[in-house]
Amino acid sequence: MGKGKLTEQLVSLVVETGETEAKPAFAIGRQGLLDFLSAAWKGKAQRETDRLLRYVSGSGQSLLLASEQGASAELSALYNGYLGHYLDYDDVNQTIRGHPSTVLYPALLSVASLRPVSGRRFLAAYVIGVEIMARLARVMGKAHYRRGFHNTATLGVLAGAMAVGYLLQLDNEKLLNAMGIAAAQVSGLRLNFGTECKPLQAGIAAQKGVQAVLLAELGITASHTALDGDKGLLSLYGNGIRADTAEILLGNWGKKWELCNTGLWFKLYPFCSAASHIADSAKQLYQRGGFSPEEIQKVALFFPPGGDAALIHRRPATGEEGRFSAEYVAAVGLNGLSYTLENFSSKPVSAYLQQFMERIERRYDDAVIPAKTALPPGRFGIVQLYLTNGGIRENRTDTPKGSPGNPLTAEEQYQKLQACCPAEIAEKLPDEIKVLDNISDMSGLIQILKTEISAN
Repeated sequence: MGKGKLTEQLVSLVVETGETEAKPAFAIGRQGLLDFLSAAWKGKAQRETDRLLRYVSGSGQSLLLASEQGASAELSALYNGYLGHYLDYDDVNQTIRGHPSTVLYPALLSVASLRPVSGRRFLAAYVIGVEIMARLARVMGKAHYRRGFHNTATLGVLAGAMAVGYLLQLDNEKLLNAMGIAAAQVSGLRLNFGTECKPLQAGIAAQKGVQAVLLAELGITASHTALDGDKGLLSLYGNGIRADTAEILLGNWGKKWELCNTGLWFKLYPFCSAASHIADSAKQLYQRGGFSPEEIQKVALFFPPGGDAALIHRRPATGEEGRFSAEYVAAVGLNGLSYTLENFSSKPVSAYLQQFMERIERRYDDAVIPAKTALPPGRFGIVQLYLTNGGIRENRTDTPKGSPGNPLTAEEQYQKLQACCPAEIAEKLPDEIKVLDNISDMSGLIQILKTEISAN
């Protein structure tokens, strides 16, 4: 394959995709939109997010969630993406190893609130964005994440540009320019996990994706070989161009969408999904009973090698850092505390839980045979307790609650919506989103999303 062909062919696939081709994935796309809005509305209810609202508001007419104020399209995407990821309560895709909806939907909504677009085109653009994000993740490989990059942010810039470019029906030339502009802005670091910069990185990805398209639409040019060669993005950020790269990136396009294949995880708890195996195991051990937390002498948390890469905090100082700590999540569950926002806020971790975490250690065991049903494939989380009376208790989780293999029920999803949104919004949103692919104008949904009602 000659120089530039990967980028050119991928862009051609996007441009040539018909809206009806993406329809098989619309149902889960609608679920993703509802879940994103739930998480974002709850993020809006946190007082701290008002700081970013002051930064973005008044710069235009694009949507700012739960506000009659407006912003430029770029700053709208920044703010709404920040809200959606603020509590780490938004959906995840296992192939991406990141959060697609909190980048793609803010980017798409920022444009849909300014220009007439159909709900069908909007959903198709989202499906394509997830597909791009997942295929790039496969090509980049695990090394990209392990080096310290934040996939949501890095891959999200490119996927956001392709999704918005598709929404606005850019031609090949302009979409290639948008890809080049987006590739020049790829950034995002895992070391920011547990700080407000982590959700900000999701918002920045959405912002940059929108910016790339708007600049390309005006005629700004960029390299048409963004992905290719030894100086292309795949080499600089990933493993380079391999024999299978073209097949992964281009093969069977539209035959089976990523959303229909691996789906989305919808969270019950506001912390990193990498801790969900440990969370379920710890909670179930506590519920079984037969011991008190004071009788726990030592706790061992077992992972496959690399399975805890996102959980960068071993002794978190705050509940916010605790969202990315296996030790903190285990300590909360084993002490019968709830996995609610109150215990994952910016407040300091209690002295008791700090002391409890001193008894917890991580272990890695590549001899443990992963379950065939494990999600993500090859993952597991084992919590092993050593009691003062010499007893040992253990629990293992392979498919956490909320994963596609153990999904939330429709009632659980609605309960999450009710817990996150004002009653008036929770009542209207499901019906509005249910018919999204049948409407020619999204103004009704946009108006609902502007409603200024306190979420507290």
